[in-house]
Amino acid sequence: MKKNLALLAALALAAATAQAQTTPPPTPPAAPPLNNPNAGRTPEQQAQNQAIRLAKELALTPEQQTQVQQLMSAQRQETQTAIQKAGGNRRAMGQAMRAGRDKFEGQLKAVLTPAQYTKYQQLMAQRREMVRERRQGDQASDVD
Repeated sequence: MKKNLALLAALALAAATAQAQTTPPPTPPAAPPLNNPNAGRTPEQQAQNQAIRLAKELALTPEQQTQVQQLMSAQRQETQTAIQKAGGNRRAMGQAMRAGRDKFEGQLKAVLTPAQYTKYQQLMAQRREMVRERRQGDQASDVD
């Protein structure tokens, strides 16, 4: 009788342990990726954030900030439409994005003063360089 009771207790303990191990842990809430601060934001929110940042960096007037935000919002929406139309064709997406960027830069040049536009070009060159360095760093770490 004692053997049966001990066997039954061991069996119950084993079943409880097995059950505890099969329960999946709770999943933490999804956070935006660290490399994409705009993840989860609408194109309008992205445009607003970028316009605010440029307003500080370029000392934009309130009127210029409003115009820049409208241009950025339109450009982001056009870019999203172009990406959807491309249907995964990376070359078509790249061409559409370059055309949209060129159009945006032409419109932006009309809104900014020559000094502001020169500073904007310098800021964009710095950002492109940072991205290039980050990509090279990522590629180097992939090789390691």
